[in-house]
Amino acid sequence: MKYIGAHVSASGGVENAPVNANAIGAKAFALFTRNQRQWKSSPLTKKSISLFRERCEEFGYAAEYILPHDSYLINLGHPEAEGLQKSRDAFLDEMQRCEQLGLNRLNQTSGVCAVLENTAGQGTNLGYTFEQLAYIIDKVEDKSRVGVCIDTAHTLAAGYDIKTVEGFTETFRHFDEVVGFSY
Repeated sequence: MKYIGAHVSASGGVENAPVNANAIGAKAFALFTRNQRQWKSSPLTKKSISLFRERCEEFGYAAEYILPHDSYLINLGHPEAEGLQKSRDAFLDEMQRCEQLGLNRLNQTSGVCAVLENTAGQGTNLGYTFEQLAYIIDKVEDKSRVGVCIDTAHTLAAGYDIKTVEGFTETFRHFDEVVGFSY
């Protein structure tokens, strides 16, 4: 079975994401566990955590088919000490939110796998080629704690031909050779 979904809104609380995913017939979904454009956010409430878990169970969403997306501000390669510390703190907060929600994917706390999403390649972004993703994975000590999410819009914008069956097949053959579907 294929688990196809979309990034859904968690407006009003993370507990609304499973409802929104179900409303569009998604079998999987992505969400932000907090405001993605702020460094600090309020902790998740026990009520939100409980409702999120209940609704995931109600609609049949297992943790492995839910992908939290972390803040756009996080840059774990930030060249300045202050920006790097803010990024590390925000990243840890994101990981802890995943643990609270019973989710097992994102990016370094126990039981949560860091998932790298390919970028579109604009500006100074890293991770728009499969070779760059492989390079990052190579630098991770515990490779069981890292995975890859391929954003097809980013893949196309980065110059990979996925519009045709042949192009799609070749692109993902290349991905498998360079990164590997195990991730």
